[in-house]
Amino acid sequence: MTTGVVLLHGKWDQAPFAIAALTDALTAAGHPWRLPTLPWALRRLYDASFDTALDQIAAEATALRDAGCSRIILCGHSLGACAALATAARRGGIDGLILLAPGHFPERLAADGHTAASLATAKHALANGHGQTRIPLIDVHQGQPRQLRIRPDHYLSTFAPDGAAVWPDNCRRLRPPLPMLWLVERVDGTAPPGIDYAFRQAPAHAASRWQRIDATHHALPAQSVGTVLDWLHSHDG
Repeated sequence: MTTGVVLLHGKWDQAPFAIAALTDALTAAGHPWRLPTLPWALRRLYDASFDTALDQIAAEATALRDAGCSRIILCGHSLGACAALATAARRGGIDGLILLAPGHFPERLAADGHTAASLATAKHALANGHGQTRIPLIDVHQGQPRQLRIRPDHYLSTFAPDGAAVWPDNCRRLRPPLPMLWLVERVDGTAPPGIDYAFRQAPAHAASRWQRIDATHHALPAQSVGTVLDWLHSHDG
């Protein structure tokens, strides 16, 4: 049984992506992998919707399946982890998830006041026929706000507090239950949500595991190579 892995980079990242720290180990272990550039890359800055990104990720998984992989794992970092979970929940065809330093929590960003004004601005623009014109809107990465020029329709697809990127909702949508390796940073400037936020909302699977790693948000992929490979090999069957 050959396990293929689709690697999904984080917000504002650029090549070589932080998650690329896994590629050499995956190759050496015989796991085919793909690493697409997604709409939240630094050089793209949301030039496509979140739903379009999910379609792109699903297509990468299908390409690995067509190449002979019998098992497909999505391995995402930060916003890439959010997209990995959303793809599994909303597109299917995935056999397991590796979620590294989970990031981008739309309903929390809105509730904390970071994106509420931008969400209202984007909704107003969309209602008035300007949904496809880039306008200044607020993004937040690891507590750092940044004003970016983003199309309102793309912004709402990624930041809506009731949209396709919301972690607890996507965990509850997982059917059948999927094995998940969920690694959370222990050292960073912001505290990520704990185990009860979304992990325990998913249907239980005997192979699922939630663990803190002594690493910062950006360094976690490099610090978790051994843990990731051990988990993959433990559940290859």
